Amino acid sequence: MYRNIKPHYFSIDAIMAAQEKIQCSFIKKVEHVDFLDSIYSDKDEESDPKIELPLWMVKVFLVGKSIQFEMPKAYNEIYRGVLTADANVVDLFKLCKHFYLFGKFLSQLEHREAYEVRRTLIQTFIDRFKQTMDWAQNIDDNQPCFNRLDCLERLIFNDARVAQQHLNTYLTEGSGQMEIAAMILNYRKRKIHESRVLD
Repeated sequence: MYRNIKPHYFSIDAIMAAQEKIQCSFIKKVEHVDFLDSIYSDKDEESDPKIELPLWMVKVFLVGKSIQFEMPKAYNEIYRGVLTADANVVDLFKLCKHFYLFGKFLSQLEHREAYEVRRTLIQTFIDRFKQTMDWAQNIDDNQPCFNRLDCLERLIFNDARVAQQHLNTYLTEGSGQMEIAAMILNYRKRKIHESRVLD
Protein backbone atom coordinates (compact mmCIF):
# COMPACT_ATOMS: atom_id res chain seq x y z
CA MET A 1 0.00 0.00 0.00
CA TYR A 2 2.57 2.57 1.14
CA ARG A 3 5.17 1.75 -1.52
CA ASN A 4 2.76 2.82 -4.25
CA ILE A 5 2.24 6.28 -2.82
CA LYS A 6 4.87 8.62 -4.25
CA PRO A 7 4.61 12.26 -3.17
CA HIS A 8 5.21 14.97 -5.72
CA TYR A 9 8.88 15.87 -6.14
CA PHE A 10 8.21 19.44 -5.02
CA SER A 11 5.88 18.49 -2.14
CA ILE A 12 6.78 20.67 0.84
CA ASP A 13 5.43 18.06 3.26
CA ALA A 14 7.60 15.35 1.69
CA ILE A 15 10.67 17.58 1.85
CA MET A 16 10.01 18.43 5.50
CA ALA A 17 9.41 14.77 6.37
CA ALA A 18 12.70 13.81 4.70
CA GLN A 19 14.48 16.37 6.94
CA GLU A 20 13.43 14.59 10.15
CA LYS A 21 16.46 13.37 12.11
CA ILE A 22 17.29 9.73 12.83
CA GLN A 23 19.89 8.49 15.31
CA CYS A 24 22.46 6.41 13.47
CA SER A 25 25.77 4.66 13.98
CA PHE A 26 28.32 3.83 11.30
CA ILE A 27 29.35 0.22 10.94
CA LYS A 28 32.27 1.19 8.73
CA LYS A 29 34.23 4.38 8.32
CA VAL A 30 32.93 6.84 5.75
CA GLU A 31 35.58 8.93 4.08
CA HIS A 32 35.50 12.16 2.10
CA VAL A 33 32.39 13.45 3.87
CA ASP A 34 33.73 16.59 5.50
CA PHE A 35 31.32 17.13 8.38
CA LEU A 36 31.52 13.45 9.41
CA ASP A 37 35.30 13.49 9.76
CA SER A 38 34.99 15.24 13.13
CA ILE A 39 33.25 12.27 14.74
CA TYR A 40 36.26 10.05 14.09
CA SER A 41 39.65 10.29 15.72
CA ASP A 42 42.62 8.02 16.26
CA LYS A 43 41.45 7.31 19.80
CA ASP A 44 37.93 6.21 18.99
CA GLU A 45 38.46 4.67 15.57
CA GLU A 46 37.14 1.34 16.86
CA SER A 47 34.23 2.88 18.77
CA ASP A 48 30.64 3.15 17.58
CA PRO A 49 29.95 6.91 17.34
CA LYS A 50 26.28 7.90 17.14
CA ILE A 51 25.06 10.86 15.16
CA GLU A 52 21.69 12.27 14.11
CA LEU A 53 21.23 12.55 10.36
CA PRO A 54 18.24 13.57 8.21
CA LEU A 55 16.27 10.77 6.61
CA TRP A 56 17.38 11.59 3.06
CA MET A 57 21.03 11.25 4.05
CA VAL A 58 20.43 7.99 5.90
CA LYS A 59 18.98 6.53 2.71
CA VAL A 60 22.19 7.42 0.85
CA PHE A 61 24.43 5.69 3.41
CA LEU A 62 22.16 2.64 3.55
CA VAL A 63 22.88 2.01 -0.13
CA GLY A 64 26.52 1.45 0.75
CA LYS A 65 25.56 -0.56 3.86
CA SER A 66 27.79 1.68 5.95
CA ILE A 67 25.20 2.70 8.52
CA GLN A 68 22.59 1.32 10.86
CA PHE A 69 19.83 3.30 12.53
CA GLU A 70 17.35 3.17 15.38
CA MET A 71 13.67 3.85 14.90
CA PRO A 72 12.80 7.37 16.12
CA LYS A 73 10.90 7.65 19.40
CA ALA A 74 7.50 8.08 17.73
CA TYR A 75 7.86 4.70 16.01
CA ASN A 76 9.66 2.58 18.59
CA GLU A 77 8.10 -0.40 20.33
CA ILE A 78 6.83 1.60 23.33
CA TYR A 79 4.94 4.19 21.28
CA ARG A 80 3.65 1.54 18.89
CA GLY A 81 2.13 -0.14 21.93
CA VAL A 82 0.49 3.12 23.04
CA LEU A 83 -0.94 3.73 19.56
CA THR A 84 -2.23 0.18 19.36
CA ALA A 85 -3.93 0.50 22.76
CA ASP A 86 -5.68 3.82 22.00
CA ALA A 87 -4.46 5.96 19.13
CA ASN A 88 -7.05 8.67 19.82
CA VAL A 89 -5.40 9.87 23.04
CA VAL A 90 -2.05 10.64 21.38
CA ASP A 91 -1.14 14.18 20.32
CA LEU A 92 0.39 13.26 16.97
CA PHE A 93 1.46 16.79 16.08
CA LYS A 94 3.55 17.01 19.24
CA LEU A 95 4.90 13.50 18.71
CA CYS A 96 5.82 14.00 15.04
CA LYS A 97 4.37 16.69 12.75
CA HIS A 98 4.58 14.46 9.66
CA PHE A 99 3.78 11.23 11.48
CA TYR A 100 2.28 9.31 8.56
CA LEU A 101 4.56 10.56 5.80
CA PHE A 102 7.78 10.21 7.80
CA GLY A 103 6.60 6.81 9.01
CA LYS A 104 5.90 5.74 5.45
CA PHE A 105 9.46 6.65 4.43
CA LEU A 106 10.86 4.77 7.45
CA SER A 107 8.82 1.67 6.67
CA GLN A 108 10.44 1.49 3.23
CA LEU A 109 13.96 1.28 4.68
CA GLU A 110 15.71 -1.97 5.53
CA HIS A 111 15.07 -2.36 9.25
CA ARG A 112 13.87 -5.22 11.42
CA GLU A 113 10.92 -3.14 12.68
CA ALA A 114 9.83 -1.74 9.30
CA TYR A 115 6.90 -4.15 8.95
CA GLU A 116 5.59 -3.34 12.44
CA VAL A 117 5.86 0.38 11.74
CA ARG A 118 3.85 -0.10 8.54
CA ARG A 119 1.13 -2.00 10.39
CA THR A 120 0.98 0.63 13.14
CA LEU A 121 0.64 3.47 10.61
CA ILE A 122 -2.30 1.82 8.89
CA GLN A 123 -4.09 0.89 12.11
CA THR A 124 -3.47 4.31 13.68
CA PHE A 125 -4.96 6.05 10.65
CA ILE A 126 -8.03 3.78 10.72
CA ASP A 127 -8.52 4.26 14.47
CA ARG A 128 -8.22 8.07 14.32
CA PHE A 129 -10.13 8.69 11.09
CA LYS A 130 -13.63 8.47 12.63
CA GLN A 131 -12.68 10.85 15.45
CA THR A 132 -11.16 13.32 12.97
CA MET A 133 -14.36 13.32 10.92
CA ASP A 134 -16.51 13.71 14.05
CA TRP A 135 -14.49 16.73 15.13
CA ALA A 136 -14.72 18.30 11.68
CA GLN A 137 -18.49 17.87 11.42
CA ASN A 138 -19.76 18.41 14.95
CA ILE A 139 -17.49 20.75 16.93
CA ASP A 140 -17.72 24.51 16.46
CA ASP A 141 -14.62 25.44 18.45
CA ASN A 142 -12.29 22.93 16.84
CA GLN A 143 -8.90 24.55 17.50
CA PRO A 144 -7.92 22.33 20.49
CA CYS A 145 -8.82 19.23 18.48
CA PHE A 146 -7.09 20.52 15.36
CA ASN A 147 -3.84 21.07 17.26
CA ARG A 148 -3.62 17.34 18.06
CA LEU A 149 -3.66 16.24 14.42
CA ASP A 150 -0.64 15.55 12.25
CA CYS A 151 -0.26 17.33 8.88
CA LEU A 152 -2.10 14.67 6.86
CA GLU A 153 -4.99 14.57 9.33
CA ARG A 154 -5.21 18.37 9.21
CA LEU A 155 -5.73 18.24 5.45
CA ILE A 156 -8.48 15.65 5.90
CA PHE A 157 -10.01 17.72 8.69
CA ASN A 158 -10.11 20.88 6.55
CA ASP A 159 -11.61 19.02 3.57
CA ALA A 160 -14.26 17.46 5.81
CA ARG A 161 -15.01 20.86 7.35
CA VAL A 162 -15.54 22.46 3.92
CA ALA A 163 -17.69 19.54 2.75
CA GLN A 164 -19.85 19.83 5.87
CA GLN A 165 -20.30 23.56 5.31
CA HIS A 166 -21.38 22.93 1.70
CA LEU A 167 -23.84 20.29 2.89
CA ASN A 168 -25.28 22.62 5.53
CA THR A 169 -25.69 25.37 2.92
CA TYR A 170 -27.45 22.97 0.58
CA LEU A 171 -29.82 21.74 3.30
CA THR A 172 -30.76 25.25 4.45
CA GLU A 173 -30.82 27.16 1.17
CA GLY A 174 -31.34 24.46 -1.43
CA SER A 175 -29.30 24.02 -4.57
CA GLY A 176 -30.97 26.81 -6.56
CA GLN A 177 -32.09 26.32 -10.12
CA MET A 178 -30.51 23.25 -11.66
CA GLU A 179 -28.67 23.82 -14.92
CA ILE A 180 -28.94 21.51 -17.91
CA ALA A 181 -25.84 19.43 -18.42
CA ALA A 182 -23.73 20.52 -21.40
CA MET A 183 -23.93 17.05 -22.95
CA ILE A 184 -27.75 17.08 -22.93
CA LEU A 185 -27.83 20.64 -24.28
CA ASN A 186 -25.52 19.71 -27.17
CA TYR A 187 -27.60 16.62 -27.90
CA ARG A 188 -30.77 18.72 -28.15
CA LYS A 189 -29.09 21.20 -30.49
CA ARG A 190 -27.90 18.36 -32.71
CA LYS A 191 -31.39 16.83 -32.88
CA ILE A 192 -32.90 20.21 -33.82
CA HIS A 193 -30.26 20.66 -36.52
CA GLU A 194 -30.89 17.15 -37.90
CA SER A 195 -34.65 17.72 -38.02
CA ARG A 196 -34.16 20.98 -39.95
CA VAL A 197 -31.85 19.25 -42.44
CA LEU A 198 -34.42 16.48 -43.03
CA ASP A 199 -37.18 19.06 -43.59
